Amino acid sequence: MTEAAFSCPFRVGDRVVFAPSARTVGLYQDIERFGVKVGEAHTITEIREGVYLYFESGAGGWPWSEFRSAK
Repeated sequence: MTEAAFSCPFRVGDRVVFAPSARTVGLYQDIERFGVKVGEAHTITEIREGVYLYFESGAGGWPWSEFRSAK
């Protein structure tokens, strides 16, 4: 696949829902401790390095691939 195939499909202002992979859920015993809840929608306020999403609550640092559009 090309690098473009892995580009973040989201933009600042988009609403996304946290939908972590089974691998991610397995890595964190208390995933909600990091400021996002599984299935909860958030508005993106910043995207760092074209990968990591940050939200209105101040939480963030999760890769975009752990989210889906809230539409």
